[in-house]
Amino acid sequence: MKRFPASLRRAMQKMGTAATCMPVKLDDRAWEAVIFLYLSGDECAHDRLALTRTKHSVPVGMEGDVIETENGAVVVLRLEVHTFTEDPLAVEILFTPGDAAGHFETLKLLSQQHRLCWFFARNDFKVIHSQQHPLTPEQRQGFDALALGAVKHDAVVRCTGRYDANAALSSVAAHYQLKKHQNSALPPSKDIL
Repeated sequence: MKRFPASLRRAMQKMGTAATCMPVKLDDRAWEAVIFLYLSGDECAHDRLALTRTKHSVPVGMEGDVIETENGAVVVLRLEVHTFTEDPLAVEILFTPGDAAGHFETLKLLSQQHRLCWFFARNDFKVIHSQQHPLTPEQRQGFDALALGAVKHDAVVRCTGRYDANAALSSVAAHYQLKKHQNSALPPSKDIL
């Protein structure tokens, strides 16, 4: 892949998204969930340079958590890319698996596939680095637990008539804006990678 697909570029620009995880077909294989990171702006200049120059995989980490709101569940995947040990690049991807079928399917793919591919792009969405990592059975079980945890919470909320994925997402996004201004880290969560 030389560049992020056009539909993905448009969606990321429209939403102002720096990272996403979505199903794609790579090399005529079966559908698999893939992570895409868009490294734009001055704050990512050093990371772009490091990723452009490396010929090896960079250390990455991922934590996942289910945030249960009164309107529904939001699954958070927090990614860390250690291009620089002392200052990792950190981003969050939010899923509402109870509302968006694609979000649930993405989490289910992560719980079934045996590898996880990462693509990093610069300002013009040209891929500057890619890598893949095997997923262990324990990691796949972690993704499955996230999806099932969200679905269970959403089932209870739906019974009360309060289910609203947009409201759940907005409440979580507002929380991260507050945390960003306070310079805090995410609360501890289950490490799945």
